[in-house]
This record gives sequence, structure tokens and C-alpha cells, in this order.
Amino acid sequence: MEQDRETELLWIALGGLAPIAVAMALVSLRDVMLNTNLALVLVTVVVVAAASGGRQAGAVSAISAALSFDFFFTRPYLQLRITSADDVETALLLLAVGLLVGHIAGRSRRALSSAETRRGEIRRIYRIAELAALGDDVSDVVMAAESELTDLLHLQSCRFEAPPFDSTFERFERSGFVTGENHRFQRTGLELPLEGVELPVLGRGQVLGRFVLDPTQGTGITLEQRVVAVAVADQVGAALAAPTARRS
Repeated sequence: MEQDRETELLWIALGGLAPIAVAMALVSLRDVMLNTNLALVLVTVVVVAAASGGRQAGAVSAISAALSFDFFFTRPYLQLRITSADDVETALLLLAVGLLVGHIAGRSRRALSSAETRRGEIRRIYRIAELAALGDDVSDVVMAAESELTDLLHLQSCRFEAPPFDSTFERFERSGFVTGENHRFQRTGLELPLEGVELPVLGRGQVLGRFVLDPTQGTGITLEQRVVAVAVADQVGAALAAPTARRS
């Protein structure tokens, strides 16, 4: 999560600097190219920044592009001042179009990222179900589920416990909600209690075990991720409840 934020900040910085660099490279052409064409080049830079870095990078790039257009391509040159009404209109349109295109490109990027995340979550459930269906040793299924849950929920650690249990934790409900009253939320979702959370493993209506989840502080977990975690636990429950389950 921290690495994702660092990447986002990097693209925001690049989004702000790229229009300036491109405008400087085009200065020698400002006497042979129409200002509207120069503005279109800068819009292209905004689209690339937004598509690669998201909405914030696109917005920063749009503002930088408008200022760069004013500074390098409108008279008086190298000043943030415009004397031509046409250039004022072009600069404002550049800003408006840049912000709009950046917003659209950013939303498309998030939609693609969300779709890929959903596919990844489905693959997690499938991998555990496949192990169970192939009749793998139950301990292998449990270990695979521990790995998938750790990655899915960005945990510090995850362990499986068989009953009877000698400790109590807040609990994952079937709906993906977590019991308890003092919930904390981050930008990406619910922060799991730092004391740990138990994810029950059910089979044939009985509690066959639980996963004890040790969360990472400051990390938010979406409802969709929590529901997938319950589905992973269900696959383990099905493997444990199978009459032919092999245990090492």
C-alpha cells in the first residue's frame, strides 16, 4: 500500500513537470505552429499523465500545462500574462479540457485496476477450491489459504487454529463485517483491529477451526476483500469437512 502511494506521488510529480519540459522543447516551433496545435500537444501530455498516474496526476498536469502554455507560448513570452483574447480563450480551454480528460482517463484507469483486482480475488478462491477438489492434503490447503489471506488482506501474519480455542478476538461475520464497536477507517477501507481478528472456518454447519489474522497498522481493507476472505475460509471448511479429507 505504501509503495502504491509512492508510485502515485511519483506520477503526480511527473505530471507537473512533463508539460513544462514538453513546452520548453516546443519553444522553437512557436513561430511556425498555431497556438491551438501547441495546446493539443500539451493535452496529450495530460492524458498520458492521467492514464498512468490517476486523477490527481492528471489534474496537476492540466494546471501545469495551462501555465506552461501561458508562460512559453503567449505574448509577452516568459511571463504569466496574456494580452491576446484568443490566447486567453485557448489557455482556459486547455485547462478545462485537460482537467476533464484527466478525470475521464483517471476513472478509466481506476476501473481497469478494479477489474484486475476482482479477477485476482476470484483466482484466489479458485486456487484454494482447486487444491481441495484435487484431494490435496488438508494441511496443504490450509497453508495455501494462509498465504492467500496474508496477501489479500495485507496482513503481518495469518495462522490456522483448530478448536478448542484458548483466546478470543473480534470476528469476521459471514457478510464481511467485523464485530466490535471501535472501528477505524482508512482511505481504502476498514482497518482491522490491531489485537487481531478471527475468521471462522465452517463446515457442515460446525466450526472446524479459525484463521487468526494479524493486521498491518494503518491498512484499510475493502468490503469486497473481506467477503473474498470469507469465501477462501469456506473452501478450507469444505476441505476439512470432506469425508475423504487427508490430514498429515
